Amino acid sequence: MIAKQAIGKSFMGAYEYNYKKLHEKDTTKRAELLSTNFSSTEREIVKKELDLMKSLNPRLTRNTYHTSLNFGKEEILSNEKMQAIAEEYLNKMGFDNNAYFIFRHHDTEHPHCHVLALRNRFDGKVVSDSNNFKRSEKLIRELEKKYGLQEVRNSKEAHSKAPNKDEIEMVLRTGEPSKRMILQERVSEALNQTKELHSFIRLLEKNGINVLFNQASTGRVSGISYVFDGFTAKGQALGNKFKWGNVSKTLNYEQIRDSKEISKANQRTKSRYPTSGEPKVQNGISGTSSRNTRTFEKSSGAIKESKDLAQSNHQHSNESTGFRSQNKPTDQRTEWVERIPFSDDKSSKDSLSSAIDAIASLSHILAPIQSNGNLEDNSQMRRKKKKKKRRIR
Repeated sequence: MIAKQAIGKSFMGAYEYNYKKLHEKDTTKRAELLSTNFSSTEREIVKKELDLMKSLNPRLTRNTYHTSLNFGKEEILSNEKMQAIAEEYLNKMGFDNNAYFIFRHHDTEHPHCHVLALRNRFDGKVVSDSNNFKRSEKLIRELEKKYGLQEVRNSKEAHSKAPNKDEIEMVLRTGEPSKRMILQERVSEALNQTKELHSFIRLLEKNGINVLFNQASTGRVSGISYVFDGFTAKGQALGNKFKWGNVSKTLNYEQIRDSKEISKANQRTKSRYPTSGEPKVQNGISGTSSRNTRTFEKSSGAIKESKDLAQSNHQHSNESTGFRSQNKPTDQRTEWVERIPFSDDKSSKDSLSSAIDAIASLSHILAPIQSNGNLEDNSQMRRKKKKKKRRIR
């Protein structure tokens, strides 16, 4: 038996899903209500009773517990037996004083039922969701033995993860296995053929599979991923057998001895699939230097904009006052802008050198600036000094 649990916010949403199954036009697929402690299955009445229960603990948002109990295809279960199993499951998961529904569905090849319960208890308390998965798995193993059901291996004991619904449908439709299934088969074969890490890597690469180790700067490895035809899967996605913790034990891994081999394997994987790991370095320019280049170009654009604005203001001043002629040198305050390098220079190196010279040329402008921030020429400063001397006399 397998339990698929979900905790959500919409009890009525989950109820509507099951309610529609109760009124399915195809009688062979129509669901059955096995058990409930609601007074009716009518939507309005269910909602009223639900709101009353929610008022006992209004701050609880994730108040809906929705689980499907799935049995083996060969299992023959009467409604009474399925109801007994579902009710015992609910009670031992902590829902022994809660509002609930149990629906039996007939829309798949295997027998199964949906259990819908409100986490708010009648006494105002809330059923904890702590360690739900572990508690559920332990309970299911107990129920399998008690009711003589087909036993399913504990998830920790299973070496490979079973294909999901989409993969099964793809196999039936195309007759070809999924890439994840191919990885499981080929990696498993490599693990059976060798007990050395370098041989394991070579066997995989020979079969079109690259490996990517999660290796720290110290050389310590904490994980492994497998890449096949652009498809990447972590070890845990394939099953316990393929996790680094188990692979390292199978291959008699030693950190110091195998560190270089792992680094080389990572380099080959990143070279073949640049997007599988860190950004690939091309022409000696990493992702960081590229960002710096973009930043410099952005700054140059801003300086060019300042230059155009200064020139525009200068031109406007000439037209309005008539004091400056075309042959007269530009204002000191805008002259330095002319020396700033822009994107049409020959090289970035020359541009940077020119920029430094241009900034250094600001000294003759900054020198006359007073503490109040005003710019005054030398003649004005001399006049003020003479006036001060006369007043002293």
